[in-house]
Amino acid sequence: MQSVIIVEQELKDSVKGYGQILDTANENKSRSESLDKYIDQEGKITDKLGLSNEIFESIVDLAKLSDKEFEPTFNLAVYILIELTGSMTEVLDKYPTLLTQLTNINPAKQPTLRDRKSIKASSILSLLNNIFNFLPETSKYRIEVVSKILSIVKDSQLNFNIVSQAIGQNLVQWLTTAGASEDEIRSIFWQFISLDNVEYSLETLQVIKKFTSNYKVVKLEELHSLIDFAFKTEVVDVSFLVNSNVSEAIQQYKSSDELVALFDKYVHGEIIQSPSQYPSVTEKSKILALTKFFAESNGVFVFKYADFPSTLVSSPIELETLLIKSIKAGVIEGKLNQLNESFYLTRANRFVLAGSSEDNTKNWEAVEKVLHDWKNSLHNIKDIVNTSRENIVNNQG
Repeated sequence: MQSVIIVEQELKDSVKGYGQILDTANENKSRSESLDKYIDQEGKITDKLGLSNEIFESIVDLAKLSDKEFEPTFNLAVYILIELTGSMTEVLDKYPTLLTQLTNINPAKQPTLRDRKSIKASSILSLLNNIFNFLPETSKYRIEVVSKILSIVKDSQLNFNIVSQAIGQNLVQWLTTAGASEDEIRSIFWQFISLDNVEYSLETLQVIKKFTSNYKVVKLEELHSLIDFAFKTEVVDVSFLVNSNVSEAIQQYKSSDELVALFDKYVHGEIIQSPSQYPSVTEKSKILALTKFFAESNGVFVFKYADFPSTLVSSPIELETLLIKSIKAGVIEGKLNQLNESFYLTRANRFVLAGSSEDNTKNWEAVEKVLHDWKNSLHNIKDIVNTSRENIVNNQG
């Protein structure tokens, strides 16, 4: 995230220009006249503290500007404050409500595309981004800036993509370097995840996986946030989320919490009934149950319709639909033959879950068997080739 601010060559010129902009917004010259008293006839600043206080107090007037004028004028105010106090950190030390003043300017209702005058949330985000970049990596204020950015995205209902690429892969590192506590990191991380509330993307699932691999899930609400995302995403097989930390949390809460117990059944390939807030979960659980059926088929690759359990489907049409959905979900691969009512399986996902030693042992035994069969087939290739060659020669003779 790069920042560019264009200012006048001399500080006095920047101050005068800033005052003139506010005079236009206020429709009087009171602000420029008030600022001019801190500049002598030689153009020197006579009272840096008084001028910086005046600049800070004037920021509320910036809300009167159009969106086009607002962002560069706020940047100019920040530049002047930095020049007067020494650094962005010192500005925030002296004026700790600056960030709140900025975010308070964000309109409660976002302007329409045709509205070119009202200040937009994107301008507020751009300014917060600039402030973030002005701060050293170890500054505690970076924690507050990131939190403010996420709040603006949430309150303004902006597209998650605005922050997903810029923040997603760097969030934890930024917070850690800035000295955030583990509680702060967890709180801000799940605040970030909650913003992906439309697509519930695979990319965000991977971010969750990475985070929970390094941080224990210590609170039930954190586990609920993970489950909520997993149930709402279009990704069917989310078993990769169940690392040792998540598994430990599931074991801790599944006996006392209904949602956790439901998720535990889901990732183990059991058919579950959809809670009202997750209407697609039953269908997704059937896909996983079918996948588990294939994974436990002990090397069988051809299945007649009659081979499938009635708990999965009740008719050939329902079975065909489920098979097609499972292929589209990427959890199985194979070929459906409707004429002879059979399905030829070529691949099925296996459930490898941390903390599930019995299931994992079965899966690894199945994998070992497949590899053993494949190895044997390689040993027989030479004999098969020789036999085929002899048959060709005999037939030609």
